[in-house]
Amino acid sequence: MKIRISCKALSEELFKLQGVVSQRSTLAILSNALLEASGNTLTLHATDLDISVSTSCACEVLEPGRVTLQARSLFDIVKNLEESSLELETEDNHWAQLKSGAVSCRIVGTHPDDFPHILDTSNVELFPIGSEVFLDMIDKTLFSVSTDDARANLTGAFFKVSEKRTLLMVSTDGHRLSKIETRPEEFVAGDNIPNALREGIIIPRKGLAEIRRTVDVKGPELSFGILENSIVFKYGPMSLSVRLIEGTFPDFTQVLPRESDKRAVVQKDLFLQSLKFVSLFASSKTYNVRLSLGPEGLQLYASDPDRGEATKTVPVEYSGPAVKAGYNFRYLLDVLNVLESDVVSVEIIDTLSPTLLRDVDRDEMLFVVMPMRL
Repeated sequence: MKIRISCKALSEELFKLQGVVSQRSTLAILSNALLEASGNTLTLHATDLDISVSTSCACEVLEPGRVTLQARSLFDIVKNLEESSLELETEDNHWAQLKSGAVSCRIVGTHPDDFPHILDTSNVELFPIGSEVFLDMIDKTLFSVSTDDARANLTGAFFKVSEKRTLLMVSTDGHRLSKIETRPEEFVAGDNIPNALREGIIIPRKGLAEIRRTVDVKGPELSFGILENSIVFKYGPMSLSVRLIEGTFPDFTQVLPRESDKRAVVQKDLFLQSLKFVSLFASSKTYNVRLSLGPEGLQLYASDPDRGEATKTVPVEYSGPAVKAGYNFRYLLDVLNVLESDVVSVEIIDTLSPTLLRDVDRDEMLFVVMPMRL
């Protein structure tokens, strides 16, 4: 294989592989990228066996061929080249020689036949979805996806196309829950929606994080489809397939609190700043902060034998009975950091029931935080 290619173009495509290539796998080949040159195109592949990425860019193919090279090393080399183009040529032992201006180096490579099979996504039926919409759905749910591998069905976000053609995404780690349901204008689908999407699938955390990392809201159109037991995303020349999590997502509707009269409306920034201050006095073991709603406002309180205690009261719009509950303040911060409105609503029912937080300007999403024992 011998190609001449723009350093910028190659660097941009190699960047898309970096989150997938494995640095710690017992299979050394998974830290490599497969490069295939034919016609006037260089195609690049990477996989960790659960997530696979394929992308391509234009190049001058002097000799077609294939090779696998260390993805991280190649990316670091290419992005630090000073010239605008480079020439890459493979040797009989599958090493590759790279030349660019005054630079000349040799890179260790392996036989391309050793590279794992990549799912062929060329014939998957795709449904367009706005990049901004889908990235927003990820932002509103990714933080509450469980990191506990013992509960595999919670280590991803539940994604479903409803009968009303809305897109639903839900995540929970057992301590908090995030839900967003939206109807993007870009999403157009007839009766050919796969049953898997109608019933709901679980997309792994890492797959969602890769979409978030590589997709630009100002970039090409994003689309998705289902192929075998994977969800496939197409974004410009990039195709990303993610193996779905097997199992059943819990019935989240059972933990959603009903509308209550204990609903307070508070300025988000004031709530956020107050919570950050009071949390300085929270226990480093429990992270517990108590919230109390009453006629005087929303009172935040934390104490720790080694640090002391702090109280701060912020004004709220509230006319219900006095109520209080304790929380892991980090869970509250996570929610407040993704809310966009200047005003948020907080519904504290009692010390044991789920607490509901909403963005008052966006009815399509809600967040639930379970209280801690005081």
